[in-house]
Amino acid sequence: IPVLHFLVTELEKSTWENKALLDEVVTILNTEEVALNKANPDEPNNIFSVTELEWFAKTSYNIALKSAKPAHLEHFAEKCQHQQGLKSNFSFSQHYFLCDFLKTVRIIEDIHKETNITEKAKLYHEIHKITKHFREQINTHQTEISRTETEHQEWLSKYRIILALDLEASIFLNDWTTVSIIVEESSAIIDEKLSSIFLDRILRSEAPITDIVRTVKELIRTLHGSPSPHLNKTHFRQTLPRYLRCLFQLSLDAADYHLAESVLDQALVLARDRRPESSRSLYLYPSDEIQWLSTVAFNRAVDFYLASADADCQRWAKKAITLADLDDCDTLGRLLRGKFETLT
Repeated sequence: IPVLHFLVTELEKSTWENKALLDEVVTILNTEEVALNKANPDEPNNIFSVTELEWFAKTSYNIALKSAKPAHLEHFAEKCQHQQGLKSNFSFSQHYFLCDFLKTVRIIEDIHKETNITEKAKLYHEIHKITKHFREQINTHQTEISRTETEHQEWLSKYRIILALDLEASIFLNDWTTVSIIVEESSAIIDEKLSSIFLDRILRSEAPITDIVRTVKELIRTLHGSPSPHLNKTHFRQTLPRYLRCLFQLSLDAADYHLAESVLDQALVLARDRRPESSRSLYLYPSDEIQWLSTVAFNRAVDFYLASADADCQRWAKKAITLADLDDCDTLGRLLRGKFETLT
């Protein structure tokens, strides 16, 4: 340990860039790991004290945290995860999760710099493997790693980052089943920032439109039913029109007119709540969203008319006009009503 302590001190002086010193530290850690692996797990550990094992683990993590090279990072993070013999006064699970988190964040830096698609895919697979383990274990060990409210909030923040990065990896790998699982899993801890990141990642993907539509719909449903105390319900109601706008346009692009019409119906219900006489008048459906949605819906009605789908035309046009009439300015309602009369 004195030798390792000296090398770490020298590493710090070199701003963690000295490869020769890093290699020496790796050699010592490898020797320590071999010694521990040879020990009988059923017998007391007489090689290193608990204090020394804790120091080995924390030192490995700190080197991983400060090392500028991702290759060094991953090696040291693995070492600090493989310490054995730590007792209850040291949170082994917490340390393990920290290493998973650190590896994930640092590998994602490489991914965003990588231009080769094949190499990106390899790195995303690695991200997915690490984050999957983190997600599987985090709830089981929540009590152990969150002994105070501050620790609890810190781990929730890391958990959200892990979910966001795993969603990014799954989208890149075209694993939309896992994307759906991640969205559903987030329900208990989701907040405005995470939901916004999810929506952005989904919309920016180059996936088939049907996958995007389905996942946006799942995200809205998750937000609707979320028990998360971190999701401000008032804020959600204020941002819901943006989500509905996205889903409406996506469903039209996918020619899923049944879904688009159900979104239009939901918007009508929410827009009625903005009227002054409504008991929920504190919530206002944005005027610009009403105008956009009613205009696009009416244009769709015209398309139905041109396709001789008279029943669909009548239904969509009436809903578009009803929605426009709910706006504070009735100019659009009169305009659409006049256009509708020319169709009939």
